Amino acid sequence: MKTYQFKFWHFGLLVTLAIGTTAAYNLEYSDKTLFVSGEMSHGHHQIELACTSCHNDGFAGPEAMQQTCLNCHADELELANDSHPRKKFLDPRNAPLLAELDARRCVTCHTEHQPETTRDMGVTLAGDFCFHCHNDIAEERSSHQDLGFDSCASSGCHNFHDNRTLYEDFLIAHVGQPALLPDGQIPARTAMQSWLQDNPHKNPLRLQQADLDLGNTHKDISAAWAESTHAQVSVNCSGCHSNGQLQFSGREIVEQCGSCHAEQQEAFTSGKHGMRLSSKLPEDFAARVGAMSPTEARLPMRTDSQGELSCVSCHGAHQTDTRFAAVEACLGCHNDEHSLAYKESAHFQDWQDGSPGGVSCANCHLPREEHDGKILVNHNQNHNLRPNEKMLPVCLNCHGIEFAMSALSSERVLKSNFGLSPKTDHETFSLIRERIARIKSNEPSR
Repeated sequence: MKTYQFKFWHFGLLVTLAIGTTAAYNLEYSDKTLFVSGEMSHGHHQIELACTSCHNDGFAGPEAMQQTCLNCHADELELANDSHPRKKFLDPRNAPLLAELDARRCVTCHTEHQPETTRDMGVTLAGDFCFHCHNDIAEERSSHQDLGFDSCASSGCHNFHDNRTLYEDFLIAHVGQPALLPDGQIPARTAMQSWLQDNPHKNPLRLQQADLDLGNTHKDISAAWAESTHAQVSVNCSGCHSNGQLQFSGREIVEQCGSCHAEQQEAFTSGKHGMRLSSKLPEDFAARVGAMSPTEARLPMRTDSQGELSCVSCHGAHQTDTRFAAVEACLGCHNDEHSLAYKESAHFQDWQDGSPGGVSCANCHLPREEHDGKILVNHNQNHNLRPNEKMLPVCLNCHGIEFAMSALSSERVLKSNFGLSPKTDHETFSLIRERIARIKSNEPSR
């Protein structure tokens, strides 16, 4: 009888089968962490297991990868009036620049899974990327001779995607403004009035506790609801608790609220608080991983902050206390130096006293914006977070541009949550004043 002899190559076959089986199981049934090549940035770590959102099927080329970036960020770039649009680098005259830095593709600068180039707040960006194309700027502009190669993107100077705050006409028009504008204040919200105008068929008659259509068992809940905006616009219990459902996951809450508040849902799921629930991700992803929890954040959070982030994390399930949502809801989770300093700032004192100049956490990070004549809150908390000068439109409601840009560019002032004043004026405006003087004297640009 012939005996079977185990050969060396059989070991390789068994090892290959074992590795393949483990990889296949991890890809199909586990959390895919086996395939994560390196730590992701703050902005994307929530969706690192939604691999196909960026990598497609794993074999897509660079054009497909670029499109996945635009699937989420194209609207933001269009809104920003992009200073370096892709079409600029499709121009043959700029072809030599691509040899230094291929600015046609987002991943040239924003490469994930490389924590060594990830900056504060999770922006993945090499510090010298401007220098590759603009290394001769000091020869063209004598005013830039003493500036460091890594200082281009500091607040108030150059933003690769959006230089609106540096346009000479804009700066010249605002130069010389006082630090605090005489009539400065945040625009008043008109959300309720806008809703009633857009929904004239709704009965604006306020409902009372006796009108509850799911019983009145929980007195505290029914009392809170009776004082809410929902009761004011005739939204009864069954409006949210359809089919008698009383308990909701974070994902289900956002979906339920979004049935009436679609614009707010879209904004919320575009920011870091709700991005796991975005409709731009694979359909099964939100159901598989659920909403974000503060304990999963990369930034310092309170150890007692629990639960999933959803609409009711800030607004409450049965009452709409906007003052709680504007401050305490934020400080209930965030535990970083900037957040903890807020209650020591003049902003908080004025806001607490009801002064028109007071601003809350939400006033800055969920800015009030005008849309078709309506003042609405942008619920994408990442909208104006980075780079710092994206906060400028909010600051200019109350402050002059020189003071605002100086404050936004000062790490010391930022850490104090603007409890301190900037020590020096921003250098940009020294250059602007020189520019104004040259224009008046008809001297050539420097």
